[in-house]
Amino acid sequence: MSGSTEGGDEPPPDASPLHEARYDPDSSQRLIANILEAVAVLEERPVEALREDPLHESIDTEAVEILLFGSRQHGGTSTAGQMVTFAYRGYLIRIHDDGRILLFDAHDTTV
Repeated sequence: MSGSTEGGDEPPPDASPLHEARYDPDSSQRLIANILEAVAVLEERPVEALREDPLHESIDTEAVEILLFGSRQHGGTSTAGQMVTFAYRGYLIRIHDDGRILLFDAHDTTV
């Protein structure tokens, strides 16, 4: 599912991320926590302030965890290059199967 998006949004090919975070599927922390922490850092707000715009209304993070990291958590290997991109709070958030979480400006149309 390389380049898969919800709603067809993709950052421009040469866009630089505003922020990069990491998710470790072997840790006890869930993916949703890493995404919310990354958005909170960009907005310079506490994670609790994001409750007004629930992430689960934009993406099913449990499904993303299973798609990108599920086979690795069960002793298999992930298909290299898979990613999921979705929009949330004015950002395009791209999650890679290596655990990288990249946040882009959803309104940036520069190439």
